[in-house]
Amino acid sequence: MVLSLLLISSCADPVLFRIYSVDKVGFVDRKGETVIPADFEDADEFSEGLALVLINGKGGWIDRRGRLVIPAEFPVAGKFNQGRAMAVAEEDGPAGYLDTRGNWAVDTIWLKAGEFSEGLAAVENAEGAAYIDRRGRVVFRHDYDFAGPFEQGRALVVKEGRYGFIKRSGAVAVPLEYRFAQPFSDGRALVVMDEMGGFINRRGKVVIPAEYVYAAPFRDGRALFVRDGLAGYLDPRGKEIIPPVYRWAGDFSEGLAPVESDNLVGFIDRRGRMAIAARFTYAETFRNGRALVMDGENIAYIDRKGRIAWGDEL
Repeated sequence: MVLSLLLISSCADPVLFRIYSVDKVGFVDRKGETVIPADFEDADEFSEGLALVLINGKGGWIDRRGRLVIPAEFPVAGKFNQGRAMAVAEEDGPAGYLDTRGNWAVDTIWLKAGEFSEGLAAVENAEGAAYIDRRGRVVFRHDYDFAGPFEQGRALVVKEGRYGFIKRSGAVAVPLEYRFAQPFSDGRALVVMDEMGGFINRRGKVVIPAEYVYAAPFRDGRALFVRDGLAGYLDPRGKEIIPPVYRWAGDFSEGLAPVESDNLVGFIDRRGRMAIAARFTYAETFRNGRALVMDGENIAYIDRKGRIAWGDEL
């Protein structure tokens, strides 16, 4: 059996995948060949050319050749996004943001600090909550109980148990009137009205009626929904493009989605046609052309045609 491994892909080229060997982490390429030896206590996926790694309990960053380009001296740290990574310099201390050279781009003055997205990050200190820009300047303050990252020009906010969305200016884009909501993706946001889920557009208009007991956000132009215990998929107009016939199904990614058929898992395309025969006991979504699959205890990684890229014979 292949190492006892778990691979997760990065989002940049050249594509590298994390591999867990015993209690250490390294990286391999698309062929499964070791690029960075499994020498780290833990590691995040690559983002903007750097990967957060754990050495002696502290975080630092390596490049794609495995060189430690930012020393592992941070007790708390995050991945790089838009040239900034959240980091804490001292145990239980405030957070700031590093640039890709390891210099402080935003001073360590924040008690809470989220990832940058669309040029802004949600932060909080003794003076209250705010969004800051990449230089650390406060763009606007707010009094929401929760404020998330911006996605497609909207950020999910919560106050007194009600969900809504704001614009990058801080103005309300969608009133806080929902019992639950999830961030925008593919121009749609899942919202719950009463006990049922539906979808709104960026202006807050209901574009898919709230008639689903369970639904998931749009991914790759399809949203999973459940009716009478069976899963199907919607298109962005609300058409049930793939009828609910699956006992289990996952999100679409790279044009394919894992689904259960006759107690085994395979992959369908965006029209609902079986693209990879159901022959696995477990499967994950595709990332950078590879999907983790299992048959019992055997683990392998397949390409989009269902061929084993590396791993156990299944």
